[in-house]
Amino acid sequence: MMDLDDITQKRSRLINDASSQIREALNDMRSDLSKSNEDVAKQLHPPQESQDTEEIKKPTPIQPNNLINKKPLVFFSYPMTGYDSQPGWVDPLRQVLVQNGYLVYNPWDNVDAQFGQQDVPHINSLSLKLVKSLCSALCIPEEVLLPFDAIWKVIKSGDDGDNFGIVFQCLWFLARSSIVICDLMRPMTGGGVMYELVYSRQLGVPVVGLLPTSGQLSPFVHKSVTALFSDTDLISLLPIIRGYAPIT
Repeated sequence: MMDLDDITQKRSRLINDASSQIREALNDMRSDLSKSNEDVAKQLHPPQESQDTEEIKKPTPIQPNNLINKKPLVFFSYPMTGYDSQPGWVDPLRQVLVQNGYLVYNPWDNVDAQFGQQDVPHINSLSLKLVKSLCSALCIPEEVLLPFDAIWKVIKSGDDGDNFGIVFQCLWFLARSSIVICDLMRPMTGGGVMYELVYSRQLGVPVVGLLPTSGQLSPFVHKSVTALFSDTDLISLLPIIRGYAPIT
């Protein structure tokens, strides 16, 4: 027969053990909860980094001298076959345009005589009016899409009298031109100007035609030019050029 005192003592020990286990469990729960709260707090409020780290992660500000001012390109087009010199309007107009912030391409002069190293960033920033599929449709070599630095040797070959280089050079600059100034006062004995008018129309490049004294133009030229200029004062041509090719 079991003693009543023994039963009471055993029951007391069991209650004490159970209470101790409950306290340990509660302490573990409180510890886990505290750790969980700390983790959540770290996620919501990450620790501030040192000033040195912040300075490293800040993006480098763009300096004003790194910005490229976009200069529109003016393309001069005139018949050269059978002539020993360029038209009289070319040099004066080019001087005025360059002074007003334009790039000018003149097929009569060598490229390296027209553009210096300081002009290359502006040339490379010119908007291209061609895509690969359009090159195929217009039978234009896809190399015209390449930037100046990558294709300058082919462009320079035009200055050396290479027939392909001559055509390629004109197409390369025409595809990046903002406006074409076309001499309509010389008889078009060759096909150069005619091709340039065709490509200008296909590429959406506006053409200002310098009207001959006779005032007579073929229907093809009438459809190919955007505007006609008959004034003898070249300075008055500048507002027209600015209208079609503004400097931004």
